[in-house]
Amino acid sequence: MASTRIAELAARIQLRTSDIDSYLQHNQLPSPAFDEDGPVDLNLPNGDLSAAREQVLDATLELHDLLLGPSLCLRPVYNGLSLQVIYKYDIASKVPLYGEASFADLAEKCSLSEVNIRRMLRYAMVFHHVFREPRKGFVAHTAASRRLAEDPYAGAGLGYMFDETLPALEQFHSDEPNKCGWSHYHNTDKAAWEYYALHPDKARRFTHAMSAFADGHGNSPAFLVQNYPWNTIGTGTVVDVGGSKGDIGVLLAKQFPDLGFIIQDLPEMITGASDTIPAEFKSRIQLQAHDFFTEQPVYGADVYFFRNIFHNWSDSRAILILKALVPALRQGSRLVINDYVLPEVGTMSLTKERAVRDMDLIMLTLFNAREREEADWIELFRKADPRFSVVRIWTPEGATMAIIEVLWTCADAA
Repeated sequence: MASTRIAELAARIQLRTSDIDSYLQHNQLPSPAFDEDGPVDLNLPNGDLSAAREQVLDATLELHDLLLGPSLCLRPVYNGLSLQVIYKYDIASKVPLYGEASFADLAEKCSLSEVNIRRMLRYAMVFHHVFREPRKGFVAHTAASRRLAEDPYAGAGLGYMFDETLPALEQFHSDEPNKCGWSHYHNTDKAAWEYYALHPDKARRFTHAMSAFADGHGNSPAFLVQNYPWNTIGTGTVVDVGGSKGDIGVLLAKQFPDLGFIIQDLPEMITGASDTIPAEFKSRIQLQAHDFFTEQPVYGADVYFFRNIFHNWSDSRAILILKALVPALRQGSRLVINDYVLPEVGTMSLTKERAVRDMDLIMLTLFNAREREEADWIELFRKADPRFSVVRIWTPEGATMAIIEVLWTCADAA
């Protein structure tokens, strides 16, 4: 009998899951579980085990959808509602760790009806493995709900998606950052970062949410540190444009002791950042206030580095960022960009492709920005200035974000 697609997927799931299980057992690591004390992350090493995890996830997603069938696949997804309620009423903090609380007690603390809170939490149990019902009428934590109780960044991620991203999905009209779905929903003529400057509580949640999302599978800055030839710069200078508090600069300074770094960002972003830089790197890491839409003040650096910058901007704004660099560039100056590159259909694992296409729509709703395919990146540099020469675009094995290397090829950069 010929093998079918669903049988092939099932066999792949069994084989690669066995590889992961063998590794965990051999290294005496906990097996995945949603028990309250279960592991939050498997911490599989990069390489074959990370690939096995991705292959299992891809296969299970495809098998699930095949067995679900086309009709049910067309139904919109509403199962985030229970998580929204859990976030809004901070229910995770109201259930004691390694204890339990009754539905009646939670209903009273949240000023909700017992019937409705029971409905919501049982829905979250079924769809998201958030909470469990150890005995009838009582709620206890799983590993997922425990993370919400213990990690404020995880909660910020939920709140940001529910309150600010999803309601704006239907609104997109132009490429101006203050005329996007997000600004329409918030009834403001300000771009998101201007709005956050006036609403510090939301700004704080945004920062925490971005920290939570940055921990996603394949987003680690280690891929950048290990897969770009930083040692070829020698004793040169790297300008980290939009580098926030300098976290990437510190990681690179640890690995490449000959490099010097200038971390640039808006004044409010770098305020206090020097306190977070280890003493042994302060002589090599300089902080500088700079708006990357204005002329670059550091002339002739070896590398101008951008991580997670251009995907926040429409093409017209991204071109302005690039043009602001031009007066500072010299022959041989490099741009190193760590950002998303949308794959050709079917060339990236389903898990990673879903992640980048999800990010693409988020950028549309928040900033009228976009993720770009390789051809889009090349065209962006051409429009900014034909003297930008794209040398290489590649995605390291296991990474979600690509590395883009661009060379300034004209001796007269003025």
